[in-house]
Amino acid sequence: MEFKHNLKLLISKEEIANKIAEYGAIYNEKYKGKTLSLVTIMNGSVFFFADFARMLDMPIKMDTITVSSYSGTKSNKELVFHKKISKPIIEDQHVLIIEDIIDSGLTLEKVYEYILSLKPKTLEILTLAAKKSNHKNFKYEYTTLFEVPDIYVLGYGFEIDDLYRQLPEIYTLEEE
Repeated sequence: MEFKHNLKLLISKEEIANKIAEYGAIYNEKYKGKTLSLVTIMNGSVFFFADFARMLDMPIKMDTITVSSYSGTKSNKELVFHKKISKPIIEDQHVLIIEDIIDSGLTLEKVYEYILSLKPKTLEILTLAAKKSNHKNFKYEYTTLFEVPDIYVLGYGFEIDDLYRQLPEIYTLEEE
C-alpha cells in the first residue's frame, strides 16, 4: 500500500489485540449477569468498538454518536453533534462510552455530559488511547488501553483527512 505520508509503527496489531482481550475479560467480570449498553463515538472508534464488543460475553445494546472537532491535524475547539443517541438504551442502564482517543478531552467531556443527561444507572469511559499531557483538567474518570505521546497517530481508526483508518496497527507521522 502506498501512503501519502511517512508512517512509523507505534503499536502493533498483536499489542492491540492483546489489550482488547485483556480489557474484554475485565468488563466481562465487572458486568457479569448484567446488560451493558455500548455507545461509540464515530468514526474513529469503529474498529476498536467492533473488536472490543466481540470480546464481551454479556448481552449488549449499542448505538453510535457522531461528532467532530478536527480539521486535518488541528482541533477547532467547536464540537458539532451530527448524530445523537437514537435508541432507548441509556436511561437506567449500565453504559460504556467507547472512544478512540482522549486528546484535549473536549469531545469526550461534551459526549459524557450529553449521555449523563439521559440518566444512565452507571456511566464509564473506555478509550483505545490517551494523550494524558493534553487533558490535565479532564474532569471524568476513564480507562485507556494505551498511553501515547503528544504526536499525531494514524491507523486502527485514527486518521488524517479521513485517510489511514483501515490500517490494522497504530502509526505516527514521521518528519518529511
